[in-house]
Amino acid sequence: MSASLIERFDLFTIIVLGEVVVGVVNGIADAGRTPSAIVTGILGLGIGFAYWWSYFDFVAASRVRSDRGAVARWLVGHLAVTMTIAATGGIMVSMVEHVPRSPTAAPAAMLLSVSVAVGALALVLVATSLANWQSKAPVYRPVAAALVTAAAVALLLGWLAPPPWLHILLLMLTLGAVWIFGSLTWFSYARRVR
Repeated sequence: MSASLIERFDLFTIIVLGEVVVGVVNGIADAGRTPSAIVTGILGLGIGFAYWWSYFDFVAASRVRSDRGAVARWLVGHLAVTMTIAATGGIMVSMVEHVPRSPTAAPAAMLLSVSVAVGALALVLVATSLANWQSKAPVYRPVAAALVTAAAVALLLGWLAPPPWLHILLLMLTLGAVWIFGSLTWFSYARRVR
């Protein structure tokens, strides 16, 4: 797979991440710009940032193995990543609008959680297709396990359906914890390899 195609997929992912910002802004506008809607919206941006950090720190701009299965996993994984980011942005409108009502409408909460869970699992799928998946297994395997755990936590939160601001905060903290864990794992690996 050419470097230019990989770069184009990375740029497309940036564009789709803008959907989270649009969803938050539309949700705040529809909710009447109340303080609780603004705080919930800002927390929703945190989910977008956590997607951004995880994608670009763990799988972006990386060469893909040349075998057909790896290329197929890379393409399908990217499709799922961009679809779940777009779904997260779209559901942010509903989540921010439901701030005055507690708890969130169950379908909106579950849809947000499923989006985050599938997005985390799609990042694992993309990572398994990378050329350095085997050579950097001490980094990728623990990060993949953390992403699978984050997916399970996201689904549990969707089932529990806490109030919107708390739901979004907990999802943001879950994704943020994966990113921090992954970053520390990378730094530790880089120090050992020197």
